[in-house]
Amino acid sequence: MTPRRAYLDALVAHLGPGDVLVSGLGANARWLPHLPVRVPVFALCDAMGAAIPLALGVALTRPGRRVVALEGDGALLMSPNVLATVAAARPANLTCVLWANGRYESSGGQPLPDAPVDWVALARAAGIAHAERIGDAPGLGAALARLRTVRTPALLVLDVLFDPAEEIPPYSERPEEIRARFRL
Repeated sequence: MTPRRAYLDALVAHLGPGDVLVSGLGANARWLPHLPVRVPVFALCDAMGAAIPLALGVALTRPGRRVVALEGDGALLMSPNVLATVAAARPANLTCVLWANGRYESSGGQPLPDAPVDWVALARAAGIAHAERIGDAPGLGAALARLRTVRTPALLVLDVLFDPAEEIPPYSERPEEIRARFRL
């Protein structure tokens, strides 16, 4: 399994000037202010389940921008119906990146229910034609590069290492700082 930071570095390296990044994941929202992200970022710590709906709204209102949503498997497990909503809306500019580590990491790292979900199959069944599992950081970079030419919503499922000893920066942004980083 690939550590979070390797995926974050690959993600940041492949963001282009017209991109927008939305994250509701606690650990990722804590890391993003410390990374060289040069695009508008909305990173609200521990907003479980909010990243994809928020990103969908941005994608629909800003069709000229590519929107990347970062969501966790625990958060998406709470409301998987959002995949059907994305499929129905058909935003050509939305890529959802699902961080799959089998844990409710934001609330303490509790394991998800012992009911394995095939996220790629679920996304396809909901109507998202482009869905794939990514196993490493170079694979994420390659997928993000390919998706620049795809005009359909996509779901990338990342196999992320759960590391309870990972040193995650404390959450430091205030609402006015989040707003300033998210100017479109």
